[in-house]
Amino acid sequence: MYNEISFIFSQMGYEPVKLNVAEPHVNIKLVNIDMSAGTEGYVVVTLDETSGIRYTEEQFRHISQQIRDFLVHKGCMLYHFLYIFISDNGTPPFKLQDAGECLWRITPSGRQLIIYGNALPMYMGLKKPIEDFLMPGNLSGNIAHNPAGNCRQYNYTADNNILAARVNLAIVIINVFIFILSDLINPAGNGMSMLDKGALSWDSVINGHEYYRIFTCMFLHAGPSHIFNNMLVLLFIGSYVEQYAGRIKYLIIYFSSGIIAGCASMVYNMLRYDYTQSVGASGAIFGLMGSLLCIILISQHYKELGLRRVLFMILLSLYGGITSQGVDNAAHIGGFIGGFLTTLLIPGRK
Repeated sequence: MYNEISFIFSQMGYEPVKLNVAEPHVNIKLVNIDMSAGTEGYVVVTLDETSGIRYTEEQFRHISQQIRDFLVHKGCMLYHFLYIFISDNGTPPFKLQDAGECLWRITPSGRQLIIYGNALPMYMGLKKPIEDFLMPGNLSGNIAHNPAGNCRQYNYTADNNILAARVNLAIVIINVFIFILSDLINPAGNGMSMLDKGALSWDSVINGHEYYRIFTCMFLHAGPSHIFNNMLVLLFIGSYVEQYAGRIKYLIIYFSSGIIAGCASMVYNMLRYDYTQSVGASGAIFGLMGSLLCIILISQHYKELGLRRVLFMILLSLYGGITSQGVDNAAHIGGFIGGFLTTLLIPGRK
């Protein structure tokens, strides 16, 4: 069946690599990142059981090492693997699923594409063409659970997996938890002001040396609508950034953006002798918008997100802040610039 879908790999820029064995089939896309990071490789290894060829785990590991040697020879130090298993047998080979590898399975009899575990976003561009080939015209967007258990079958809707971005999800949960504790159980005006809870004030930071406020203000919100809007945007944008950059780099981008946003807000208010207090995660969220824009501009496989859509979203968000009362636009702009530059300067990418 590989011969039937091989044209999809060629159309998506994955070139075939000849090995000294007939199986598995290997296709590789090399992407030039920048001068410092070099070349990034995306490998698709297709194991087609319909060909009648079977491999032992030792043979398969030897072939995988050959592929890695080939990538290093091409000067590619960053590489990722997607294994496509074509079989009606429900058990993936060599415990690839248990090893946390990116694994897809095509069932020839059912004409279905099944994605095990978390699908890396850089390979999601292959998903829709394969599904269109297997099930022409099916764009219903439904999710069907496989009776085998821990896998999901996706029809094409979006390339984002919110639940897979666990750090981003954890930040959302922490924000909601702190809001419940600080705003609902002990609301402002009930003996404890927002400043007492850790809101950002340039006077308290500069003159009172309370530097922790630059951090704590990111987890405080001014009401239910404030936190709802922020967390809704964070769920979607943050999950994209985390799945591309990885957990550690996502944390660096998020908190760097929030800190830069806080500093921008303080400088702006200090120059205007404005003692307004600032709370909310929006500075860090605008940093993620800047990061997402940077990712699209420098990464080939994220072009599918749509540069125009992201730019429209950013401009609409900035316009909404500028035309609204009580919005810290200095923090938004500072966070956006901080997120863009932080993403650009972080060495290497996942």
